[in-house]
Amino acid sequence: MSNRRGFTLIELLVVIAIIALLMGILLPALNRVKEQARRQSCSARIRQQVLALNLYANDHDSKLPLPNTAGSWLQDVAVNTVHFMFQNGMTREMFYCPSNATHQKYNDYFWEYNNDSWDSRVQRFTNENGFIVSGYCFILETTTNGRPDIVRYDKDPVQKRWVKTTQEPQSSLREVVIDSIMGTRKNNTKYGYNFAEVSGGIYNEHQVYDTTSHLKSSEEPTGGNIGFMDNHTEWRPFDPEIENSVALPRYGTAPGFFW
Repeated sequence: MSNRRGFTLIELLVVIAIIALLMGILLPALNRVKEQARRQSCSARIRQQVLALNLYANDHDSKLPLPNTAGSWLQDVAVNTVHFMFQNGMTREMFYCPSNATHQKYNDYFWEYNNDSWDSRVQRFTNENGFIVSGYCFILETTTNGRPDIVRYDKDPVQKRWVKTTQEPQSSLREVVIDSIMGTRKNNTKYGYNFAEVSGGIYNEHQVYDTTSHLKSSEEPTGGNIGFMDNHTEWRPFDPEIENSVALPRYGTAPGFFW
């Protein structure tokens, strides 16, 4: 006759508690590994965009495409520039950060904003006069009126500026494409901004907030990838200067952009 016995309730509870403890330890580590992989993928996408812009400049006397944006947002990319980037190896997904769940889930809204002429059969827009809302920001001069100076932080090695040619001095310090770190003012937050719910054209039309990539929380980005003129990329932790207890944007106020 068998003398085996089953687990007692206490033993089962102990095992469940140990498993829950291990999951609590392992899941954050797993999430960090996943985010690190997304950062690397994001960096590769930015590098490809800078390369495509340089290839454009090679065919246009070193001049970069000057976007004629319909607003003050840095993510707007003219359709003719998008088409040229396609010709130089980029794909639609490369315009969006893999860490940005909003851009992944509602991609059609961002891709076809201000332009409903996307033809998926030929992977082109049929109207060249529109623009897309990308998941990255382009530090390019515009065709009309120019942009206000970029705010300089005390720690910056050089004054940042809008670029319009690949013949910039100190190309290893000239930023061209950056992760979108943006926020709208909100009181009683760590930096005085909400980085997870940025209202604008997308929200007004489709009730979908834009958002910063690589978020630690709605009140704090972790940082972003930066693509430089010489085609190298760097990860930069979020470290804005503070003015009157509020983070100081590099550019704009509604929203403010940080990098």
